[in-house]
Amino acid sequence: MREVYRRVAAEGATLYFLLITLNIVNHMYQYSLESFQTFFFKAIENTDPNDSEELRVIDLRFTIRMTVYRWVQRGLKVAHKPIFLTMLTFRLL
Repeated sequence: MREVYRRVAAEGATLYFLLITLNIVNHMYQYSLESFQTFFFKAIENTDPNDSEELRVIDLRFTIRMTVYRWVQRGLKVAHKPIFLTMLTFRLL
């Protein structure tokens, strides 16, 4: 059962390390692991339960992506939003 959720954990790690690299864009973008975990777990809580583990993983990944994306977008300057979106897109491909 744990193997099924490994993709969710891997994507969470990918998103966190993407946030850390935003520091290169501007030094004021510094995100702590604790704050990331808060939003990560909030996304897990907001995901609807599903009988199928595979569908649950798909729903979790989508909800985590959107929660982290909305959280980070609120704090970015307008000029840096397309940069973040591009970085996110290429990372998730």
